[in-house]
Formats: sequence, C-alpha cells, structure tokens
Amino acid sequence: MSRGQEQRRLLPAYLATGTSPGTGLSGTLDSLAALRASGVPLARYHTAVHQRVIELLTDGSLSVVELAGYLGLPVSVTLVLAEQLVSDGQLKATVPIPDALRASNDGRPSKEVLEEVLSGLHALLAA
Repeated sequence: MSRGQEQRRLLPAYLATGTSPGTGLSGTLDSLAALRASGVPLARYHTAVHQRVIELLTDGSLSVVELAGYLGLPVSVTLVLAEQLVSDGQLKATVPIPDALRASNDGRPSKEVLEEVLSGLHALLAA
C-alpha cells in the first residue's frame, strides 16, 4: 500500500456488533439521536467496540452520526451498536423533536417553518 492511502478494514464492520449479517434494526433510534452513558456496566458478551462507545460517551453525549465518525464505522453499524446498548441499559437515547412538532405549536408547524417551505417552493418555481 502506498503512503497516504487509508488502510481498509480486514474484517466486515458488522463483526463490531457481535451479531450475524442480516440482523435487522428495530428502528427505534434515529441517526440524529443523542446518546449518553447510563453508568450500567457492560456484560461479558459485549465487544471491544461496545466498550469504546461507552468510553466516548462517559463524559458527555454524541449523536449516532458523530459516534460513527469517531468509531470509523458506517452509521448503520453504529445504529445497531447503539440499539444494543440502549436495550441492554448501558446507554440512554434522546430523539430530537423537529421544531415544527414541538408542544408549544399544538402539533402544527410554526410560522417560520411554513415561511421556509413557501420560500423553497418559490425558489423551485423560479428555477
């Protein structure tokens, strides 16, 4: 391998999760969900990557996408890791609520969001 080239993984990324290929997501987490460690210790079956996730989240929180960047793993694999740790109790997740759905808007989009949509539609028509 020549200098400057990034070294490729020798093992498939799904091995970081300790599961077999084709294991589906339950779909409970979003890639923008904020994750933080709960303080519950890891079990024996957790992998070294699970341990790294806990280390990264011990003193704060990160989104799933940010965590994927730190781990050097695809977001889809990081979602599996995060869902495993949330279901096992080692992580807590907070899913972001879009501004348009906040309780203060009574379930309706805010005026600002509607103005942005209208502006975007005008831009599409002008193009």
